[in-house]
Amino acid sequence: VLDTKKPLGNPNGIRLILGTTLIGSIAVEIQIAPQAISTKNLTMLIYPLLINIIPLGYPCWKWVNLHIINYKIYKQLMSIVHSEQLIDYGDKKETTTFNERKVVYGVKLVYEESTDGTYITVYPNGIKHSDATQTLNNRLEETFNMNVLSVDHQLSYTRYLLRDVDKQQIGVTDNAF
Repeated sequence: VLDTKKPLGNPNGIRLILGTTLIGSIAVEIQIAPQAISTKNLTMLIYPLLINIIPLGYPCWKWVNLHIINYKIYKQLMSIVHSEQLIDYGDKKETTTFNERKVVYGVKLVYEESTDGTYITVYPNGIKHSDATQTLNNRLEETFNMNVLSVDHQLSYTRYLLRDVDKQQIGVTDNAF
């Protein structure tokens, strides 16, 4: 899943989980602090804070999954997004934490491989060029070097089925005639 508006996941959900684990670790700190200070074992105070690594692992995993594990697919999907202008940016002055232009509206792309072929589902999510999500046939064929076999236009998404036609085999038997 590639969401161009929130590529690392929902920041509000991450903040909520991080806040919850932080409150939990502080509660544990309050319980063990008197014992740790009296025994002069200050390393005991560090262990409850390590639980806060868990919520930070999700955005890190999303980044590694997109940029390292599925790098080729990510680059192909992003080339389609940029060439078809499927992202609406804010003012040039507005930037994100990583000094990139702020995305106001962006598409969500779901890439799935199955025995039927490769499914690419495009959710426009309010972009200006939402009609462009229904006419990506040629661009998908060029980028993935496969043929678009079917297109499913729905109100909230467009789903493409891609398959390499050269690899399809049609079995013919004597009984077929």
